[in-house]
Amino acid sequence: MATIDVLCVVDTNGLIAANLPAGTIDKPTNLGSYQSSDAYVFMICDGQFVVNNQGKSELTLTAAVGDTIRWTITDPSTGMVTDQTAHSFSTILYGFSNNNYQGGSISQPVLSSLPAISYYNSLDSDTAPAAAAYMCSAWTSSVLTKGTVQYAWSFQVIDSVSGNVVGYYCWDPFIIIQ
Repeated sequence: MATIDVLCVVDTNGLIAANLPAGTIDKPTNLGSYQSSDAYVFMICDGQFVVNNQGKSELTLTAAVGDTIRWTITDPSTGMVTDQTAHSFSTILYGFSNNNYQGGSISQPVLSSLPAISYYNSLDSDTAPAAAAYMCSAWTSSVLTKGTVQYAWSFQVIDSVSGNVVGYYCWDPFIIIQ
């Protein structure tokens, strides 16, 4: 039984520049499918679980009954506020839904907080790593039965300087359960 980590990366600067409707928490703006959502959302996981569309918004992954799927989300600009005029955003996943067909089924994801360590270049030596500990939020779901699942995630975009929500958006990838 495997744990399949799926990293969702959102180009929030591109998303905000596109001037899409901001949506609401209950009715997020749908980013569309394939080429439409590929402009803003990039999903990756360990290659052994990829069926197709690695690095795209419609990542199709394969899982087995008993596996765990764990989603996290980030943005390249997260935490990179260098001055008050910089555009830096954070993203938060919420609002999972799925449309089971062909008998596929996964459990409703549960939010948890996980300790994590990130290594970065030390300012004392460009080859000696320095570590920073932090907490990471992740959504975890269990794979229950064989089939295909199309699911949707909603996410909030938050201005990292003000802390205000800038918009609510969603997209819908796939899971094939063998």
